[in-house]
Amino acid sequence: MVVFIGALNFVLDEYAKGAVRTAVDEAAQTGASAGGSLTACVAEASRVRASLLPGVFGSDVTINCSQVGDEVVVTAIGDLPSLLPPVPRVSVSMVGVSLITEAPAQ
Repeated sequence: MVVFIGALNFVLDEYAKGAVRTAVDEAAQTGASAGGSLTACVAEASRVRASLLPGVFGSDVTINCSQVGDEVVVTAIGDLPSLLPPVPRVSVSMVGVSLITEAPAQ
């Protein structure tokens, strides 16, 4: 049973890492396509994280948006919980960058 729960914990951690990566990438792209809007970036990060990691599983992961020059930079850092106390928590740290695009002149 312990081995099964350990394997399940590993699968959940890999899923959560993918979900955080998706949230970071989507937020960076949304913020950049909105002309560098950090409000749009934060809203998209929150929406994707809430959609893919509902509840307490993603609650210890913080996603921040910033603008550096002509790029939107999104960072995610935090810990993923474990299902069993002896299994260590997994730390996640990811960065997503997207170039700010201008709307074409009409």
